[in-house]
Amino acid sequence: MRGALLLLVLVVVPAAAQESPPAFDDSVDVRLVNIDVFVTDKKGRRVDGLGREDFVVYQDGRPVEVTHFSRVLGASGGSGGAAGELDAELGSEPPATIPDPLTVVVYVDNSTLTPHHRNRVLDEVEAFVVEQAGAGVGFMIAVYDPGLKILTPVTAEADRAREVLAKIGKMSARGLTQQSERRQAMDQIESIYTLFLDLGQDPCSAGWEQMIAAVDTYAQAAGSRVQSAQSGLLGLTRSLGGVPGRKSILYLSDGLEQRPGIDLYSFLGELCPERDREMFAFMTRWDETSTLTELAEYANAHRVTLYALETAGLTGFSSASAEIGDRRFMPSARVDSLRVGNLQGSLFVMADQTGGKAFLNANSPGPELERMAEDFADYYSLGFAPPTGWDGDSHAIRVELVGRAAKGAQLRYRQRYRAIPEAERMAERTLATLVLGWEDNPLGTEIRVGDQVPAAGKTWRVPVEIVLPAGSLGTLARPDGENQLLRVLMMAEDDKGRRTPMREKVIPLVGKPEEDEPRTLVVNVELESGPHTIAVCVRDEINRVASFHKTTVDVGNQL
Repeated sequence: MRGALLLLVLVVVPAAAQESPPAFDDSVDVRLVNIDVFVTDKKGRRVDGLGREDFVVYQDGRPVEVTHFSRVLGASGGSGGAAGELDAELGSEPPATIPDPLTVVVYVDNSTLTPHHRNRVLDEVEAFVVEQAGAGVGFMIAVYDPGLKILTPVTAEADRAREVLAKIGKMSARGLTQQSERRQAMDQIESIYTLFLDLGQDPCSAGWEQMIAAVDTYAQAAGSRVQSAQSGLLGLTRSLGGVPGRKSILYLSDGLEQRPGIDLYSFLGELCPERDREMFAFMTRWDETSTLTELAEYANAHRVTLYALETAGLTGFSSASAEIGDRRFMPSARVDSLRVGNLQGSLFVMADQTGGKAFLNANSPGPELERMAEDFADYYSLGFAPPTGWDGDSHAIRVELVGRAAKGAQLRYRQRYRAIPEAERMAERTLATLVLGWEDNPLGTEIRVGDQVPAAGKTWRVPVEIVLPAGSLGTLARPDGENQLLRVLMMAEDDKGRRTPMREKVIPLVGKPEEDEPRTLVVNVELESGPHTIAVCVRDEINRVASFHKTTVDVGNQL
């Protein structure tokens, strides 16, 4: 947030603070890597009857012990009661459990959509939301415009969902800008080619660098769009890390260019066949696959499954366009296929690596959304403790079936995950409190805002009081007395959506607290004038329990 400050300064501590945090006994981290595995036979029907012994899980190529296993089957029955071909061979299935809590985010990426394509699918998306909300699924609705905007918190109210989706249908969208920039790049190529031809020179020699520069300019802009869209999805995904249970994102988009400009480089190669051998280097110059993979890894770490719905449906070929007068500059079927495949490739990567699905070329998405609903209530849940711990690195996952269970079976599951350390997970959970309002208070703490005073420049010093109930914190006996250790994280957002950086402070408390007496800490926050929302995490580092709060303050306008 430009010009805004968030400073954590300990003002009042009821006992003297020591210079270094106290040591405390090691505790066991019981967090697991959760994998939801969807198993179908060769006809696409769900397979029942599998047990823990039928699965083998690998991390980075090495087998790991599956410590938690369940066959999850919701009230909807998932596959509608149709058993897969493997069932008769495998015998009776293990006891089924009810699915974990599920939150579904309908995420409309207006930065990549045309209004016509978006509105074409909204009625069927609405019908899907209404049906699943009636079955108890919690929905959030969000847009990227650009910038992530949460239009409704988690709700199972169908009428509220209808109201918000109707508003989305009236919003502007920027997908036409992408089409215009592509058309502009092709027009530049045509102009440069024609100019040198009229001058009696070989366009593929004299005008080559200029034509390449036109495509490079387009590719850079397209790559920026992919990164911007990924940033919005990543922000949503990381904030969902604080939401309990399973999470799914239904991502509505016209597609993102996995290799920006690849079709236009191919077009240049066809326009100048003598240069065709040079084009491979240009076609691979820009590649956003790693950007998409990073998103998938964070989604997998937070048990978020991505389902991508391409809103354009089946598209036509350039040869059917009346806009192109000179047939020399008509993209071939190969170029058109590259363009469509490039836009769809990103959707496939995001969905496939998170165990979801990409719904492509669907003029009517209703049947595809029904298959998405099957995933909500019909899967195998596997969990294991990561052998490398929560080291912050990316790790590959592979799941296999063994013995008769492997015959004809197809598996879909999340393929990589990032082992997010505890400190980062706390920061993401605080972000979820700020963005989604997802509060939780197992410590029984209370957050109050004290009297503001002017600070440096245009900022105000806002005291945030943290009230700790008596007996709420774990203690550790030491020679110098009983010790407690707090970790406080804070983040603020103004009414324009600008956020401060996440700030963190470890606060050691020394001395035995008074019985039946709460402790109050004061943390100063310096903010500019105007309405702000502040998210606060208070974590007992000894018991490893955290409370998350959200409060609002009108800075500079207190009565």
